[in-house]
Amino acid sequence: MSSFELPKGYEDLEISTQIIIRDALARKMEVEIIDRGENFLRLKQGNHTEFIKEASKTRLDSLMSYLVMENKIASKLILSENKIRVPLGKNYSNTGSALSDFETFRDKKKVVKPVTTNFGIGIGISPIGDSYENFKTFVERAFSFSSSIIVEEFVEGPEYRFLVLGDEVLAVCNRVPANVIGDGKRSIASLVEEKNKDPRRGEGHKTALEKIQMTEIEKEVLASQALGFDSVLPEGQVAYLRKNSNISTGGDSVDFTDTVHPDFKKIALDSAKAANAIICGVDIISSGIDKKPDPDTYAVLEINFNPVLYIHEFPYSGKPRAVGTKILDLLGFD
Repeated sequence: MSSFELPKGYEDLEISTQIIIRDALARKMEVEIIDRGENFLRLKQGNHTEFIKEASKTRLDSLMSYLVMENKIASKLILSENKIRVPLGKNYSNTGSALSDFETFRDKKKVVKPVTTNFGIGIGISPIGDSYENFKTFVERAFSFSSSIIVEEFVEGPEYRFLVLGDEVLAVCNRVPANVIGDGKRSIASLVEEKNKDPRRGEGHKTALEKIQMTEIEKEVLASQALGFDSVLPEGQVAYLRKNSNISTGGDSVDFTDTVHPDFKKIALDSAKAANAIICGVDIISSGIDKKPDPDTYAVLEINFNPVLYIHEFPYSGKPRAVGTKILDLLGFD
């Protein structure tokens, strides 16, 4: 089995968990699946035993670090207190107070997001001069997923996931929102179907990439670009089907580990340290990731308490990074 090939018999588990199993078996460790549905493992090597859940939840990170990273208000607070650039904005605990600040944000491009969700769930992007009705829709949608929400400035640029393991940034990838590229002939629906034929695309985090969906959400995002599923794109034109860049909603992962400026890696490490996190993902948006950081062109969006491994081990394009084995190292296994 090659270093990036997955073992047979575990295909029903999340692919990040499959990666941990592969690397544990390569070290002749005993792997016990405690709860398949929860991707909960017990690993043994001699007298050394460790529990690991969803590939990255271990004893190394405290419950409080986990809770701080999970809560966007708390994580934004500790980042800003450590002089780490974050998007400017406010948090709200009820719909009325958020809507009362509509005029404050009217002339800004802004993001409306729940405080405690992942995978881009419930996030809305409200453009400059957006109507009160649209803003209200974004606010109500965000509150449907969380008891608190954040409205903050939209920082332009691609989004990058920095995987922090211990005192290292092991991998960096650009997460590109679900998209298709026109050929001047086929409809967007046909291009999606073709892209989904890639054997790396599946559903439920069990494959390296997720299939692009064609639901009301994707329809709405296309409509914002004056497009529909039947639209035929000119050759080379890109159409996005999601606003969020999550791989779980059909996005593409592109490795940038060797391209990012070293100062950005330090920012990621400082962000993890602010949360006392050993294993985490730091999401940074920047229009100049290969240059020295400029506060006007980047911001740390959040710290993720459950970073997936597969986007780095099996990127859509770029060099694969062996990150799973580092978690076993951090846990003290030989």
